[in-house]
Amino acid sequence: MAKPSTGSERFRTQFEEQACATVATQQRNSELSHQVNDLQHQLQAERANTQDIINWERAERERLEEKLKEESAERERLLEAERTSRLKFEKNMMTKFAELSKQMGTQQVITCICFKPLKIYVGYLHC
Repeated sequence: MAKPSTGSERFRTQFEEQACATVATQQRNSELSHQVNDLQHQLQAERANTQDIINWERAERERLEEKLKEESAERERLLEAERTSRLKFEKNMMTKFAELSKQMGTQQVITCICFKPLKIYVGYLHC
């Protein structure tokens, strides 16, 4: 027959069980703590990577905006040069037509000049 356990044996058994449970809990807590640290490092790396991407995209956007401003300024400069050139050309043509009218003597010449892109229409009406 098995001898009934004494109070001290029961206490020792409970103490051993509790110690085993404490060790298992500490091991699990340690594993979870390592997992948390790994996840925190991953999160920090992802945040840094995301910030690098944001900074690169911001710099690229600023570069493109500057390029757009430069191209816009160049387009405006070219348009102004075209306007100036067209006005100068029109004035020159009117001067030449006025000289032509003087050379024709007493005849009156009515001149109509129509400027359209890439085409110049000149009409004469002799009176």
